[in-house]
Amino acid sequence: MTAVSAGAHQLTGSGHPRRELRFILVFAFLGSLFDGAEINLVGYPLTYLSGSLHVSTVALVSVATFQGFASIAGGFLFGWLGDTLGRRRTYAISVLAFGVAAVLGGLAPDFGTFLVTRLLAGLGMGGLFGLSFSMFTECWKTTRRGSMGGLIQSMYFLGEIVTVGVLYACLSWFGTDLGWRTGYVVIGAVSVAIGLAAFRLLPESRHWLEYQRALREGTVPPELRRTRVPLLDVFRSKVVYGSVIFMVLSTAMFLTTNSVGVYLSTYLLKVQHLPLGTASGIVLIGYVFTIAAYSATGVLSDSIRRKYAFLAACVFGVVGFAWFLSQVLSGTDHVSSSFWSDTTFWALMWSAAACGGFGVLGVWMSEYYPTRIRSTGANSSYYVGRGLGAGVYPLFALTLAGGGIPLALALGVLGPLAGIVFSAIAPDRTGRDIVAIE
Repeated sequence: MTAVSAGAHQLTGSGHPRRELRFILVFAFLGSLFDGAEINLVGYPLTYLSGSLHVSTVALVSVATFQGFASIAGGFLFGWLGDTLGRRRTYAISVLAFGVAAVLGGLAPDFGTFLVTRLLAGLGMGGLFGLSFSMFTECWKTTRRGSMGGLIQSMYFLGEIVTVGVLYACLSWFGTDLGWRTGYVVIGAVSVAIGLAAFRLLPESRHWLEYQRALREGTVPPELRRTRVPLLDVFRSKVVYGSVIFMVLSTAMFLTTNSVGVYLSTYLLKVQHLPLGTASGIVLIGYVFTIAAYSATGVLSDSIRRKYAFLAACVFGVVGFAWFLSQVLSGTDHVSSSFWSDTTFWALMWSAAACGGFGVLGVWMSEYYPTRIRSTGANSSYYVGRGLGAGVYPLFALTLAGGGIPLALALGVLGPLAGIVFSAIAPDRTGRDIVAIE
């Protein structure tokens, strides 16, 4: 039987009734939101973690590095499980893992225990991106897929806003040590509740179910069968080029967003000596700029293709970071309590919006991979990028900047520069129909 004949009678739409579509969208939104909430648990309260755990800022940045490596392992593990065990159960296990880790992190008595909990969190977070976008892409109509995908990805930064809000409230109410610990427990407990709800309410992908049925019945052509280790399929000749390019693009975007996410609050608190309330307000405004950029890039990608929307976002990002870098190098960077009139504030907001390419990356990658390895492909590409861009790079940037927070933040310009180069040569399958056997 040929590939064409095998796919002739398979689903051409999502096959999901409206009620199931709503649940899939809700959990895709929640997955992206709590992914962002979890990753910001180190960056935002960095100063207070340092005091409570009696370690340096550099040591805590290294936690982000190790957490990034754990997310690579989690991306491979949960991507494989998503393609073999199913999207629903793997999603639930992933959320439960980092939810439990956040609760335990809030109870950690020392730095060593805290590090172990963040490794577990990184492992759990490694499942969400590929699973959320695999589920979404397999059920959503083609015409506005990029627009909705941009909204889903924007929830990542809404999650970071949630973390800032929860931790700020807890720090204000309970003080520095008990405050961040309480915030960890609250966010972790809600994550656990979502994971448990997913076991019961999240529908399984109809396309994944159809592919599994065809495998059992032996009707899948040999060249379209998934191997026992789906990760190997990601590096087969038909998709290996795209896999490598997407890993580079993911790294570029994480390098961009984490230059702001890891260093912005510390820059405002320690370098510009702003009070916690003012610094938190600026960070929140930056997240709003980023959410808008995510959504705009997603909408644009439905009109001019994914790769060109991504490239446009990177050009925008280069301008923002270059503006801030010029101020740092000239010694004119300044943010006051009346920040609306400070040019450095606006340069930082432009830089915060520089990672708009993330608004299209999830849909772009999910459209590229076939159903049999969609979760593995999207997860491995995304979390290699997170490991390198969010894990390795922040520590490297701080070293390259000689320990200087302003320059380390400004070096985020390297991300959109790399994005421009590699998006130009990336594959693109914008708006294609998704089928089970392909």
